[in-house]
Amino acid sequence: MRPAHPPRSSTAYRRKLRGLRLTGVLLLGCCSAAGAQQNSNELIAVTEPWPPYNTFSNDETPDGAHGLIVQRALALGGLSATISVYPWARAMALAENRPNTLLFSLARTPERESRFIWIGKLSQTQQFLWRLPAHQSSSNLQQIITCCSICTVRKDVSEEALREQDKTQRLQLVLTGSHHDCLRMLRGGSVQFMAGSPYRIKATLLQASLPASLLQRDVAIAPPRELYLAANLDTPTGTIRKLQQAMQQLQDSGESERLLQQVLARQLPMAEKPAPP
Repeated sequence: MRPAHPPRSSTAYRRKLRGLRLTGVLLLGCCSAAGAQQNSNELIAVTEPWPPYNTFSNDETPDGAHGLIVQRALALGGLSATISVYPWARAMALAENRPNTLLFSLARTPERESRFIWIGKLSQTQQFLWRLPAHQSSSNLQQIITCCSICTVRKDVSEEALREQDKTQRLQLVLTGSHHDCLRMLRGGSVQFMAGSPYRIKATLLQASLPASLLQRDVAIAPPRELYLAANLDTPTGTIRKLQQAMQQLQDSGESERLLQQVLARQLPMAEKPAPP
């Protein structure tokens, strides 16, 4: 993502991912276990791998745009939290079930409005459908929903948007654990389209050592959505207030926008393809 950090070694990266997957399983299990609440007083933050917004440097410090903003908000609020990365469906489940859990980068939608506390805006994104150049393009989303199979990531905002657009109840939706899986299925002919934001698709292709021209952007799935730092509904009011004030301070001073643009100007990282969750 940036020249200052050399690429992770394959061995180290695989070890990190294995550890994160195991930790994710244990944490989610703890959320439903009888003794789960004993650690709920510790503030944690969870996210997913998403260059350039959510990435980690070689010493496993968050250095993506949204991670840097969240760290600054925590510091301004006099708070500390361990930031961990999981597959998106696990991160969302953890944030919904464990008090004192922050989640980013969460698209704010009507369906999600009452499920989280919304702390502060990080940036915004828009979801599109993408296809191989050989597949016929279309300017009509309903036409695609009626005729073609679409791959997206489980619990991603694109899944929610596509289901909302499914007026004829003929949606052929294939859910996976990662955009890499969708790309593999698209190239193999199992699906005709995959969903994702422009940055997401660009990073997925780069990490797979594929040219950006491999996929063509087709129709928009939904209007642009704002991406937020959010929290579990049972997170203490004092913690929420400190973070909301800090996020507002970062926005008013222009610091959050400067951090965002600084990271977006960097080169995207070349990384080993994440293993399936």
